[in-house]
Amino acid sequence: MPIEHLNTGTILMQILILFLLAAIGYVSGKTGYLPEKTGFVTSKLVMRITMPALILSKMLSADFSADNYFDGLKLMGIAFVFLLLIYVFTLPFTKIMKLEDKSRNVYSMQTLFGNVIFFAFPLFEALFGDIGVLYALFFNIGNDLLLWTLGVYLAGKHKGSGIANGLKHIFNANMIMFLVGTVLVLTKVSEKLRGGVLYQTANMIGAATSPLSMLFVGLVLAGAKSGFFKNMGKKLVVVMMSVQKLLIAPILIGAILLFAVKQGWISDVVMMVAVMQFAMPVGTLTVSIAAEYDSDYEMAAQGVFVSTLLSIVTLPLIAYLIKLVL
Repeated sequence: MPIEHLNTGTILMQILILFLLAAIGYVSGKTGYLPEKTGFVTSKLVMRITMPALILSKMLSADFSADNYFDGLKLMGIAFVFLLLIYVFTLPFTKIMKLEDKSRNVYSMQTLFGNVIFFAFPLFEALFGDIGVLYALFFNIGNDLLLWTLGVYLAGKHKGSGIANGLKHIFNANMIMFLVGTVLVLTKVSEKLRGGVLYQTANMIGAATSPLSMLFVGLVLAGAKSGFFKNMGKKLVVVMMSVQKLLIAPILIGAILLFAVKQGWISDVVMMVAVMQFAMPVGTLTVSIAAEYDSDYEMAAQGVFVSTLLSIVTLPLIAYLIKLVL
């Protein structure tokens, strides 16, 4: 996965393609062309059917070496450790801004958790192919460990909900398929299955993940409350959160990881994937979690909307900075 693949022009083109897919979902949702529950059904379809199939097909087809797995484990650890550090970093901001409990919880949650599945997987697949998806998957595992523990805790903090409610989501279909795929790769059974009926079936189903993911993003944005210029105080908070999520955090983390690259502790590929993942717009799942635990759902939806729009500019910028230093 050479650094040349991280071409800012290519990234911008891929982002525009993804946004066009999201725009179709947005218009379909806003106009009522698709039923109201389409977003919910699409999310379930992706998370329970097409994404596990995509993971299996990529693990069967990719030449994933022991070094690749070691890099993947590093990505998992980087995701976990730096997300915790970001959380500590955001605490003073939420106190200074004197947000209500429901809004403070959403601010912290959305600063942490990016769209590392629905947005990142299609982008990484387009840029880097099979190996990019697998690296993104390793990062996602570290992300999920905190999303369904710390994330759920933050969303329900104002009403005293604990993290136990989210633990059941960690061991999901994607995690199971990843473990199955790992066994198949390590035992070299994957080589025998490659190109066969199982692979072809999984590949065909998995191919629907990218377009369905972006349609889902558009449907979520369509559900965001209108009137962005109303209650500008809260909207400025959303913009601040987006800047922190899209620029400040990935740049600071990138500086630390660059030092690790220079010391030989991690590869430049690990840094590239990690920084791009941290630079993803706010995750759409944060809206669902906020609604589930009666947090500031409107602010959560606006956070997804604003950060996704800003990422048209910020993602190519982050990619340019990565190429500049590597």
